[in-house]
Amino acid sequence: MENNNTSFFHQPIRVVSPLSLVLILFTTLFFMSHGEKANAIDLSVISNQTGLMFKLAYIPLTQGAVASSKATKEAQDLIFRDLVESGYFDVSIPSNEAVSKLQAISLTGEGTSMLASGGYEGVAAARVTEDGTGTHVLGVVRDPVSGKVLLSREYTTSGAARHAIHRFVDDVIFQFTGLKGIAMAKIAFIGKNPRRGYDLYAMDFDGEGLHRLTFDHVLAYSPAWSLKTHQIAYVSYLHMDPQILVYDLRTGRRTALARFPGLNITPDFSRDGIHLAVALSKGNRSQRTEIYVTTLKDKTFNRLTFSRSNNLSPSWSPSGNQIAFVSDRDGHPQIFVMDSDGTNVHRITYNGFYNVSPAWGPSGDLVAFVCMNDRHRPKICLTTPDGSRSIQITHGRGQDDSPDWSPDGRSIIYSHQVRGKSVIMKMFLDGSHTHRIGTFPRDVITPMWAIP
Repeated sequence: MENNNTSFFHQPIRVVSPLSLVLILFTTLFFMSHGEKANAIDLSVISNQTGLMFKLAYIPLTQGAVASSKATKEAQDLIFRDLVESGYFDVSIPSNEAVSKLQAISLTGEGTSMLASGGYEGVAAARVTEDGTGTHVLGVVRDPVSGKVLLSREYTTSGAARHAIHRFVDDVIFQFTGLKGIAMAKIAFIGKNPRRGYDLYAMDFDGEGLHRLTFDHVLAYSPAWSLKTHQIAYVSYLHMDPQILVYDLRTGRRTALARFPGLNITPDFSRDGIHLAVALSKGNRSQRTEIYVTTLKDKTFNRLTFSRSNNLSPSWSPSGNQIAFVSDRDGHPQIFVMDSDGTNVHRITYNGFYNVSPAWGPSGDLVAFVCMNDRHRPKICLTTPDGSRSIQITHGRGQDDSPDWSPDGRSIIYSHQVRGKSVIMKMFLDGSHTHRIGTFPRDVITPMWAIP
Protein backbone atom coordinates (compact mmCIF):
# COMPACT_ATOMS: atom_id res chain seq x y z
CA MET A 1 0.00 0.00 0.00
CA GLU A 2 1.28 3.48 -0.85
CA ASN A 3 2.13 5.73 2.08
CA ASN A 4 2.21 9.45 1.38
CA ASN A 5 3.69 10.45 4.74
CA THR A 6 7.09 11.99 4.06
CA SER A 7 8.20 11.18 7.63
CA PHE A 8 9.44 7.93 6.10
CA PHE A 9 12.49 9.85 4.96
CA HIS A 10 13.12 11.28 8.40
CA GLN A 11 14.23 7.81 9.47
CA PRO A 12 18.05 7.58 9.49
CA ILE A 13 19.23 5.65 6.43
CA ARG A 14 22.80 4.45 6.09
CA VAL A 15 22.79 3.19 2.84
CA VAL A 16 22.65 4.57 -6.92
CA SER A 17 21.39 7.30 -13.70
CA PRO A 18 20.14 5.33 -16.27
CA LEU A 19 17.69 6.63 -18.87
CA SER A 20 15.09 4.65 -20.74
CA LEU A 21 13.77 7.76 -22.49
CA VAL A 22 17.04 8.21 -24.34
CA LEU A 23 14.84 6.92 -27.16
CA ILE A 24 13.39 10.43 -27.32
CA LEU A 25 16.62 11.57 -28.91
CA PHE A 26 17.63 8.33 -30.61
CA THR A 27 14.36 7.17 -32.17
CA THR A 28 15.74 4.98 -34.92
CA LEU A 29 16.51 1.34 -34.13
CA PHE A 30 19.80 0.40 -35.72
CA PHE A 31 20.93 -2.95 -37.10
CA MET A 32 23.73 -4.82 -35.37
CA SER A 33 27.22 -3.90 -36.41
CA HIS A 34 29.54 -6.38 -38.11
CA GLY A 35 32.65 -4.45 -37.13
CA GLU A 36 35.31 -5.10 -34.55
CA LYS A 37 33.98 -6.79 -31.40
CA ALA A 38 35.34 -6.78 -27.88
CA ASN A 39 36.31 -9.98 -26.11
CA ALA A 40 33.70 -11.49 -23.80
CA ILE A 41 33.83 -10.90 -20.05
CA ASP A 42 34.56 -14.14 -18.18
CA LEU A 43 31.24 -15.02 -16.51
CA SER A 44 32.96 -17.52 -14.21
CA VAL A 45 34.82 -14.65 -12.56
CA ILE A 46 31.59 -12.71 -12.09
CA SER A 47 29.86 -15.83 -10.78
CA ASN A 48 32.60 -16.25 -8.18
CA GLN A 49 32.01 -12.67 -7.05
CA THR A 50 28.23 -13.01 -6.84
CA GLY A 51 28.25 -16.61 -5.70
CA LEU A 52 29.05 -15.71 -2.10
CA MET A 53 26.18 -17.61 -0.47
CA PHE A 54 25.74 -19.01 3.03
CA LYS A 55 23.33 -21.71 4.13
CA LEU A 56 21.34 -20.21 6.98
CA ALA A 57 18.62 -21.63 9.23
CA TYR A 58 16.05 -19.14 10.47
CA ILE A 59 13.99 -19.62 13.65
CA PRO A 60 11.09 -17.22 14.39
CA LEU A 61 11.07 -17.06 18.19
CA THR A 62 7.95 -16.53 20.31
CA GLN A 63 7.62 -14.72 23.64
CA GLY A 64 7.03 -17.70 25.90
CA ALA A 65 3.39 -18.77 25.77
CA VAL A 66 2.24 -15.40 24.42
CA ALA A 67 0.65 -15.75 21.03
CA SER A 68 2.17 -13.62 18.27
CA SER A 69 0.07 -10.81 16.87
CA LYS A 70 -0.61 -10.42 13.18
CA ALA A 71 1.93 -7.58 13.08
CA THR A 72 4.70 -9.63 14.66
CA LYS A 73 3.99 -12.54 12.32
CA GLU A 74 4.25 -10.18 9.37
CA ALA A 75 7.52 -8.89 10.80
CA GLN A 76 8.90 -12.43 11.05
CA ASP A 77 7.92 -13.06 7.45
CA LEU A 78 9.69 -9.85 6.41
CA ILE A 79 12.91 -10.92 8.17
CA PHE A 80 12.89 -14.18 6.22
CA ARG A 81 12.17 -12.44 2.91
CA ASP A 82 14.85 -9.80 3.48
CA LEU A 83 17.51 -12.39 4.29
CA VAL A 84 16.66 -14.07 0.99
CA GLU A 85 16.42 -10.78 -0.92
CA SER A 86 19.90 -9.74 0.24
CA GLY A 87 21.30 -12.41 -2.06
CA TYR A 88 23.83 -13.63 0.49
CA PHE A 89 21.86 -16.46 2.07
CA ASP A 90 20.24 -19.74 1.17
CA VAL A 91 17.64 -19.49 3.92
CA SER A 92 15.36 -22.21 5.19
CA ILE A 93 13.22 -22.86 8.25
CA PRO A 94 14.16 -26.25 9.76
CA SER A 95 11.72 -29.08 10.41
CA ASN A 96 8.64 -28.49 12.52
CA GLU A 97 10.15 -30.61 15.28
CA ALA A 98 13.30 -28.49 15.50
CA VAL A 99 11.37 -25.24 15.28
CA SER A 100 8.89 -26.25 17.96
CA LYS A 101 11.74 -27.04 20.36
CA LEU A 102 13.50 -23.74 19.71
CA GLN A 103 10.65 -21.28 19.21
CA ALA A 104 9.60 -20.93 22.82
CA ILE A 105 13.11 -20.48 24.22
CA SER A 106 15.97 -18.14 23.66
CA LEU A 107 18.33 -19.44 21.01
CA THR A 108 20.97 -21.24 23.08
CA GLY A 109 24.17 -22.94 22.04
CA GLU A 110 22.76 -26.24 23.21
CA GLY A 111 19.61 -25.72 21.17
CA THR A 112 21.43 -24.96 17.93
CA SER A 113 23.42 -28.20 18.13
CA MET A 114 20.40 -30.14 16.89
CA LEU A 115 20.83 -28.32 13.56
CA ALA A 116 24.55 -29.04 13.18
CA SER A 117 23.94 -32.04 10.93
CA GLY A 118 21.90 -29.98 8.47
CA GLY A 119 24.93 -28.39 6.82
CA TYR A 120 23.98 -24.92 8.05
CA GLU A 121 26.73 -22.33 8.34
CA GLY A 122 24.70 -20.24 10.74
CA VAL A 123 21.46 -20.26 12.73
CA ALA A 124 19.59 -16.96 12.96
CA ALA A 125 16.63 -16.24 15.17
CA ALA A 126 14.58 -13.18 16.01
CA ARG A 127 11.90 -12.30 18.51
CA VAL A 128 9.61 -9.42 17.55
CA THR A 129 7.60 -7.67 20.27
CA GLU A 130 5.55 -4.49 20.49
CA ASP A 131 4.80 -2.16 23.37
CA GLY A 132 4.05 1.49 24.03
CA THR A 133 7.56 2.56 23.04
CA GLY A 134 7.57 0.88 19.63
CA THR A 135 8.70 -2.33 17.99
CA HIS A 136 11.60 -4.37 19.36
CA VAL A 137 13.56 -6.96 17.41
CA LEU A 138 15.91 -9.22 19.39
CA GLY A 139 18.23 -10.77 16.83
CA VAL A 140 20.60 -13.65 17.51
CA VAL A 141 22.97 -15.58 15.24
CA ARG A 142 24.98 -18.62 16.41
CA ASP A 143 27.41 -21.11 14.97
CA PRO A 144 25.40 -24.37 14.78
CA VAL A 145 28.45 -26.53 15.52
CA SER A 146 30.14 -24.72 18.41
CA GLY A 147 27.09 -22.81 19.63
CA LYS A 148 29.21 -19.64 19.70
CA VAL A 149 27.29 -16.35 19.59
CA LEU A 150 28.06 -14.54 16.35
CA LEU A 151 25.54 -11.76 16.85
CA SER A 152 23.16 -10.76 19.64
CA ARG A 153 21.50 -7.37 19.57
CA GLU A 154 18.18 -5.67 20.16
CA TYR A 155 16.82 -3.20 17.63
CA THR A 156 14.11 -0.72 18.55
CA THR A 157 12.14 1.68 16.41
CA SER A 158 9.20 3.97 17.12
CA GLY A 159 8.37 3.93 13.42
CA ALA A 160 7.65 1.10 11.03
CA ALA A 161 8.98 -2.30 12.13
CA ARG A 162 10.81 -2.72 8.85
CA HIS A 163 13.41 -0.12 9.90
CA ALA A 164 14.53 -2.31 12.82
CA ILE A 165 14.34 -5.42 10.65
CA HIS A 166 16.54 -3.89 7.97
CA ARG A 167 19.19 -3.02 10.56
CA PHE A 168 19.18 -6.60 11.86
CA VAL A 169 19.51 -8.04 8.34
CA ASP A 170 22.39 -5.67 7.53
CA ASP A 171 24.19 -6.78 10.69
CA VAL A 172 23.72 -10.43 9.73
CA ILE A 173 25.19 -9.68 6.29
CA PHE A 174 28.18 -7.92 7.84
CA GLN A 175 28.75 -10.77 10.31
CA PHE A 176 29.05 -13.33 7.52
CA THR A 177 30.69 -11.26 4.76
CA GLY A 178 32.44 -8.32 6.39
CA LEU A 179 30.59 -6.15 3.85
CA LYS A 180 28.09 -3.39 4.46
CA GLY A 181 24.60 -4.71 3.81
CA ILE A 182 22.01 -3.22 1.49
CA ALA A 183 18.86 -3.73 3.58
CA MET A 184 18.84 -0.03 4.48
CA ALA A 185 19.22 0.96 0.83
CA LYS A 186 16.48 2.74 -1.09
CA ILE A 187 15.24 2.72 -4.69
CA ALA A 188 13.64 5.63 -6.55
CA PHE A 189 11.64 5.22 -9.74
CA ILE A 190 9.09 6.92 -11.93
CA GLY A 191 5.67 5.28 -11.81
CA LYS A 192 2.64 5.71 -14.02
CA ASN A 193 -0.48 7.10 -12.37
CA PRO A 194 -3.92 5.45 -12.57
CA ARG A 195 -5.43 8.11 -14.81
CA ARG A 196 -2.69 10.16 -16.44
CA GLY A 197 0.96 11.10 -16.23
CA TYR A 198 3.84 9.90 -14.09
CA ASP A 199 5.24 10.74 -10.67
CA LEU A 200 8.28 10.11 -8.49
CA TYR A 201 8.14 7.17 -6.06
CA ALA A 202 10.55 5.54 -3.59
CA MET A 203 10.69 2.17 -1.85
CA ASP A 204 12.94 -0.01 0.29
CA PHE A 205 15.46 -2.40 -1.26
CA ASP A 206 12.97 -5.27 -1.03
CA GLY A 207 10.06 -3.40 -2.63
CA GLU A 208 8.36 -2.66 0.70
CA GLY A 209 7.63 0.79 2.12
CA LEU A 210 6.37 2.32 -1.11
CA HIS A 211 6.03 6.11 -0.98
CA ARG A 212 4.71 8.51 -3.58
CA LEU A 213 6.73 11.72 -3.50
CA THR A 214 5.14 13.92 -6.17
CA PHE A 215 1.59 14.47 -7.44
CA ASP A 216 2.22 16.21 -10.75
CA HIS A 217 0.66 13.79 -13.25
CA VAL A 218 3.18 14.72 -15.94
CA LEU A 219 5.94 12.99 -17.85
CA ALA A 220 9.02 12.50 -15.67
CA TYR A 221 12.09 10.26 -15.77
CA SER A 222 15.71 9.67 -14.77
CA PRO A 223 15.90 10.13 -10.96
CA ALA A 224 19.34 10.51 -9.36
CA TRP A 225 19.43 10.10 -5.57
CA SER A 226 22.21 11.16 -3.19
CA LEU A 227 21.82 10.05 0.42
CA LYS A 228 24.60 12.41 1.45
CA THR A 229 22.46 15.41 0.49
CA HIS A 230 19.05 13.72 1.01
CA GLN A 231 18.00 14.92 -2.42
CA ILE A 232 16.68 13.41 -5.63
CA ALA A 233 17.30 15.18 -8.94
CA TYR A 234 15.00 14.15 -11.79
CA VAL A 235 13.57 15.31 -15.11
CA SER A 236 10.04 16.69 -15.10
CA TYR A 237 7.70 18.20 -17.70
CA LEU A 238 5.80 20.04 -14.95
CA HIS A 239 6.26 23.33 -16.80
CA MET A 240 5.74 21.86 -20.27
CA ASP A 241 9.42 21.62 -21.21
CA PRO A 242 11.89 19.16 -19.63
CA GLN A 243 13.53 20.68 -16.56
CA ILE A 244 15.74 19.17 -13.88
CA LEU A 245 14.10 19.51 -10.47
CA VAL A 246 15.61 18.67 -7.08
CA TYR A 247 13.37 17.09 -4.43
CA ASP A 248 14.49 17.55 -0.81
CA LEU A 249 13.55 14.42 1.14
CA ARG A 250 13.75 16.24 4.47
CA THR A 251 11.27 19.00 3.62
CA GLY A 252 9.33 17.68 0.64
CA ARG A 253 10.16 20.88 -1.24
CA ARG A 254 11.38 21.12 -4.80
CA THR A 255 13.62 23.60 -6.56
CA ALA A 256 14.53 23.97 -10.22
CA LEU A 257 18.17 23.15 -10.87
CA ALA A 258 18.23 23.50 -14.67
CA ARG A 259 15.51 25.17 -16.72
CA PHE A 260 17.37 26.52 -19.71
CA PRO A 261 15.54 26.78 -23.06
CA GLY A 262 15.43 23.40 -24.75
CA LEU A 263 16.41 20.10 -23.11
CA ASN A 264 17.53 19.75 -19.50
CA ILE A 265 17.92 16.01 -18.96
CA THR A 266 19.78 12.96 -17.51
CA PRO A 267 21.13 14.14 -14.14
CA ASP A 268 23.63 11.98 -12.23
CA PHE A 269 25.20 12.62 -8.81
CA SER A 270 28.87 12.02 -8.12
CA ARG A 271 29.49 9.58 -5.26
CA ASP A 272 30.34 12.36 -2.83
CA GLY A 273 26.99 14.03 -3.55
CA ILE A 274 28.69 17.33 -4.38
CA HIS A 275 28.69 17.35 -8.17
CA LEU A 276 25.89 16.70 -10.61
CA ALA A 277 26.45 15.92 -14.29
CA VAL A 278 23.61 16.80 -16.66
CA ALA A 279 22.84 17.11 -20.38
CA LEU A 280 21.66 20.51 -21.65
CA SER A 281 20.83 21.85 -25.10
CA LYS A 282 20.62 25.50 -23.90
CA GLY A 283 18.33 26.61 -26.68
CA ASN A 284 20.31 25.00 -29.49
CA ARG A 285 18.02 24.91 -32.52
CA SER A 286 18.84 21.28 -33.24
CA GLN A 287 18.19 20.40 -29.57
CA ARG A 288 21.70 18.93 -29.52
CA THR A 289 22.76 18.29 -25.92
CA GLU A 290 26.15 18.65 -24.26
CA ILE A 291 27.42 17.38 -20.89
CA TYR A 292 27.77 19.93 -18.09
CA VAL A 293 28.81 19.61 -14.43
CA THR A 294 27.37 21.72 -11.63
CA THR A 295 26.90 21.74 -7.87
CA LEU A 296 23.69 22.24 -5.93
CA LYS A 297 25.36 25.06 -4.01
CA ASP A 298 26.53 27.46 -6.71
CA LYS A 299 24.57 26.14 -9.75
CA THR A 300 27.37 27.15 -12.11
CA PHE A 301 27.30 24.89 -15.17
CA ASN A 302 30.71 23.96 -16.58
CA ARG A 303 30.61 22.50 -20.09
CA LEU A 304 32.62 19.32 -20.68
CA THR A 305 31.79 18.19 -24.23
CA PHE A 306 32.23 20.22 -27.43
CA SER A 307 31.18 17.98 -30.33
CA ARG A 308 28.59 18.66 -33.03
CA SER A 309 26.50 15.75 -31.82
CA ASN A 310 24.23 14.62 -28.99
CA ASN A 311 26.01 13.96 -25.69
CA LEU A 312 23.90 12.79 -22.76
CA SER A 313 23.34 10.20 -19.98
CA PRO A 314 26.48 10.91 -17.91
CA SER A 315 27.45 8.37 -15.24
CA TRP A 316 30.22 9.10 -12.73
CA SER A 317 32.95 6.61 -11.92
CA PRO A 318 33.16 5.72 -8.19
CA SER A 319 36.35 7.77 -7.84
CA GLY A 320 34.77 10.80 -9.48
CA ASN A 321 37.72 11.04 -11.88
CA GLN A 322 35.86 9.88 -14.99
CA ILE A 323 32.41 10.08 -16.56
CA ALA A 324 30.81 7.61 -18.96
CA PHE A 325 28.26 9.07 -21.37
CA VAL A 326 26.37 8.49 -24.62
CA SER A 327 27.27 10.25 -27.87
CA ASP A 328 26.30 9.81 -31.51
CA ARG A 329 29.40 11.64 -32.73
CA ASP A 330 30.42 8.57 -34.76
CA GLY A 331 27.02 8.31 -36.42
CA HIS A 332 25.22 6.07 -33.93
CA PRO A 333 24.70 6.22 -30.13
CA GLN A 334 27.68 4.65 -28.35
CA ILE A 335 29.25 4.74 -24.88
CA PHE A 336 32.24 7.02 -24.36
CA VAL A 337 34.39 7.79 -21.31
CA MET A 338 36.12 11.07 -20.46
CA ASP A 339 38.00 12.50 -17.52
CA SER A 340 35.86 14.58 -15.19
CA ASP A 341 37.30 17.78 -16.69
CA GLY A 342 36.19 16.77 -20.20
CA THR A 343 39.60 15.63 -21.47
CA ASN A 344 40.78 12.22 -22.70
CA VAL A 345 37.52 11.31 -24.47
CA HIS A 346 37.46 7.77 -25.89
CA ARG A 347 34.85 5.30 -27.10
CA ILE A 348 34.39 1.99 -25.23
CA THR A 349 31.51 0.19 -27.07
CA TYR A 350 31.86 -1.21 -30.57
CA ASN A 351 29.41 -4.15 -30.70
CA GLY A 352 26.29 -3.00 -32.50
CA PHE A 353 24.88 0.33 -33.63
CA TYR A 354 22.97 1.14 -30.42
CA ASN A 355 24.51 1.29 -26.92
CA VAL A 356 23.04 3.72 -24.36
CA SER A 357 22.24 4.34 -20.66
CA PRO A 358 25.63 3.66 -19.02
CA ALA A 359 25.74 2.97 -15.27
CA TRP A 360 29.20 2.75 -13.70
CA GLY A 361 29.44 0.01 -11.05
CA PRO A 362 30.49 0.87 -7.47
CA SER A 363 33.65 -1.26 -7.67
CA GLY A 364 34.77 0.68 -10.74
CA ASP A 365 35.64 -2.35 -12.88
CA LEU A 366 32.39 -2.69 -14.86
CA VAL A 367 29.89 -0.46 -16.65
CA ALA A 368 26.34 -1.67 -17.28
CA PHE A 369 24.49 -0.32 -20.31
CA VAL A 370 21.64 -0.98 -22.72
CA CYS A 371 22.63 -2.79 -25.89
CA MET A 372 20.57 -4.03 -28.84
CA ASN A 373 20.42 -7.78 -29.48
CA ASP A 374 20.21 -9.43 -32.89
CA ARG A 375 16.39 -9.24 -32.77
CA HIS A 376 16.57 -5.48 -32.31
CA ARG A 377 15.45 -5.66 -28.67
CA PRO A 378 17.19 -3.64 -25.95
CA LYS A 379 18.99 -5.81 -23.39
CA ILE A 380 21.42 -5.25 -20.52
CA CYS A 381 25.13 -5.63 -21.22
CA LEU A 382 28.34 -5.20 -19.21
CA THR A 383 31.66 -3.81 -20.35
CA THR A 384 34.99 -3.03 -18.79
CA PRO A 385 35.72 0.72 -18.54
CA ASP A 386 38.37 0.42 -21.26
CA GLY A 387 35.95 -1.41 -23.56
CA SER A 388 38.25 -4.41 -23.96
CA ARG A 389 35.65 -6.94 -22.76
CA SER A 390 31.85 -7.00 -22.82
CA ILE A 391 28.93 -9.40 -22.51
CA GLN A 392 25.13 -9.44 -22.74
CA ILE A 393 23.53 -10.58 -19.45
CA THR A 394 19.76 -10.42 -20.08
CA HIS A 395 18.03 -12.56 -22.64
CA GLY A 396 14.60 -13.76 -23.65
CA ARG A 397 11.50 -11.85 -24.64
CA GLY A 398 10.72 -8.26 -23.81
CA GLN A 399 12.75 -5.08 -23.62
CA ASP A 400 15.25 -4.32 -20.85
CA ASP A 401 16.26 -0.77 -20.03
CA SER A 402 17.72 1.61 -17.42
CA PRO A 403 20.24 -0.57 -15.51
CA ASP A 404 21.53 0.56 -12.13
CA TRP A 405 23.77 -1.06 -9.50
CA SER A 406 23.04 -2.09 -5.94
CA PRO A 407 25.33 -0.30 -3.46
CA ASP A 408 27.32 -3.52 -2.84
CA GLY A 409 27.87 -4.06 -6.57
CA ARG A 410 26.48 -7.62 -6.53
CA SER A 411 23.26 -7.02 -8.44
CA ILE A 412 21.57 -4.79 -11.00
CA ILE A 413 18.03 -3.49 -11.18
CA TYR A 414 16.44 -2.52 -14.49
CA SER A 415 13.07 -1.96 -16.11
CA HIS A 416 11.63 -4.90 -18.04
CA GLN A 417 8.77 -4.49 -20.49
CA VAL A 418 6.66 -7.26 -22.00
CA ARG A 419 3.49 -6.59 -24.01
CA GLY A 420 3.43 -2.96 -22.96
CA LYS A 421 3.73 -3.65 -19.20
CA SER A 422 6.94 -2.62 -17.46
CA VAL A 423 8.19 -3.72 -14.02
CA ILE A 424 11.40 -3.44 -11.99
CA MET A 425 13.60 -6.52 -12.14
CA LYS A 426 16.73 -7.48 -10.20
CA MET A 427 19.51 -9.93 -11.05
CA PHE A 428 23.03 -10.95 -10.15
CA LEU A 429 25.79 -9.76 -12.48
CA ASP A 430 25.96 -13.13 -14.21
CA GLY A 431 22.26 -12.90 -15.09
CA SER A 432 21.13 -15.38 -12.42
CA HIS A 433 18.61 -14.91 -9.60
CA THR A 434 16.41 -12.75 -11.81
CA HIS A 435 13.16 -11.69 -10.14
CA ARG A 436 10.74 -8.80 -9.83
CA ILE A 437 11.18 -6.16 -7.11
CA GLY A 438 8.08 -4.61 -5.58
CA THR A 439 4.45 -4.91 -6.56
CA PHE A 440 3.79 -1.49 -8.06
CA PRO A 441 0.61 -2.10 -10.08
CA ARG A 442 1.33 0.15 -13.05
CA ASP A 443 4.21 0.83 -15.44
CA VAL A 444 7.56 1.88 -14.03
CA ILE A 445 10.55 3.51 -15.73
CA THR A 446 14.14 4.45 -14.83
CA PRO A 447 14.63 2.71 -11.43
CA MET A 448 17.58 4.05 -9.46
CA TRP A 449 19.39 2.95 -6.30
CA ALA A 450 20.23 5.70 -3.84
CA ILE A 451 23.95 6.47 -3.79
CA PRO A 452 25.19 5.85 -0.21
